[in-house]
Amino acid sequence: MRHPFPRSRSGFTLIELLVVIAIIAILIGLLLPAVQKVREAAARMKCSNNLKQLALALHTYHDANDRYPPYYPKFLGTTDPKRYTENWSFLLLPYLEQTAIYNQTIPDRTTYDNLVRHRVVPAYVCPSNPQPTTYTGATPAIALGSYLGVTGRQRSDWKAPPAGFNADTGIMAVTDVNGGPIKVNVASVTDGLSNTLAFAERPAAVDQQWGWILRGSPNLDSIGWAQFTSADTQISGVTGCVFPMYFQAPLNPPSMCDTYHFWSYHTGGGNFALGDGSVRFFRYQAGPTVIVPMSTRAMGEVVPNE
Repeated sequence: MRHPFPRSRSGFTLIELLVVIAIIAILIGLLLPAVQKVREAAARMKCSNNLKQLALALHTYHDANDRYPPYYPKFLGTTDPKRYTENWSFLLLPYLEQTAIYNQTIPDRTTYDNLVRHRVVPAYVCPSNPQPTTYTGATPAIALGSYLGVTGRQRSDWKAPPAGFNADTGIMAVTDVNGGPIKVNVASVTDGLSNTLAFAERPAAVDQQWGWILRGSPNLDSIGWAQFTSADTQISGVTGCVFPMYFQAPLNPPSMCDTYHFWSYHTGGGNFALGDGSVRFFRYQAGPTVIVPMSTRAMGEVVPNE
């Protein structure tokens, strides 16, 4: 006997299932770039907020000390902890809610290494940076940073004329021709605070041997210059780099050569904190024409529009 009604199907055919899977894959493919863009936009905003915190901390430090953070005093022994405690990355800790780290008793470098150098400060790390936050090839580990204080136009500026100007030309960790720290305050910034850079992005080196934010040289670990020529190099063992270098895109993939210049993991440019406390995103095209003149405090350059 035939059934009066046809039986209903209980599932999908293989072709229908493949079509559904294909549609889902297409939707995921369309949504993934959008999700990545939203995630990077959020990370870039957080990175900008970090630099804003640094700029505000710098202002507070200046109000309390009538100067910007110095370079460490010259003629210090290699075991003297002032090589690190006189650096901006340590001096700004109380103004970044890191008083507990700052207030520790640090009689020598060994104590500093054990208590401080491994401490990751959130404000010093850009969330767009995919690198680890610490270098674990040493014991204790060493915290890595994403930002440099801008100490001037070019590293050779502190050399005697005609090679230089007798001193660094920026505002952070300025030294004279003899390597001694120079007091620089707001009154020294005759170019205007809104035209002068204080902090720039530059991730740690790909081998993590540079960018030791709390325990570095501090040259190229926590401070940097807007341009480098071949005569300004100081990283031993790094060869094949093309000079001069400015704020520019990294190599693909990034290499040790990128340690010499400001850059970021953002697309097309990077964030900078200015002396007036503002934060701006600059495109890489601005490297030689805008970032270089904005790295100086009193040279009277005309800064073009980006």
